[in-house]
Amino acid sequence: MVNCCPLFRTLPVVLAAALVACDVAPPAAPDRKMQTSTADMGNLRERQAAFLNRMRNADPEQRAIDRAFLNEQNELGLILDRSVEMDKISDLIRSILTQMAREFPDQDLTVLAYTPSEPPRKIGTGRFNAQTRDMTYTPEN
Repeated sequence: MVNCCPLFRTLPVVLAAALVACDVAPPAAPDRKMQTSTADMGNLRERQAAFLNRMRNADPEQRAIDRAFLNEQNELGLILDRSVEMDKISDLIRSILTQMAREFPDQDLTVLAYTPSEPPRKIGTGRFNAQTRDMTYTPEN
């Protein structure tokens, strides 16, 4: 794979700048025992779509991320560019989880990394625990 260290030094900064520039006051922490209303789910989906668009705009030449999507479990899926080195993926995922944690406070988060192959193959999973604030990255075997 091509050495892309400069990209990984700048991508977190670019992502952070894009997200901070579009930052809004976070909503009050929801009571976890309350059921989520349809309006709240719609608002969450809108915020998730806005987050994805800001992330895509932060990497307009798709140097690191070819595609980004949310699956049915509200997990962020990233199909990474071929130039991304395997040993840099955990840094990228942690950077994105950090930005997501700011955007979606009090929510457990998952980011799945995939190869750009057909079909895409999962190469790693990043998780953020909202209660403990712990972040983990687990590569696929």
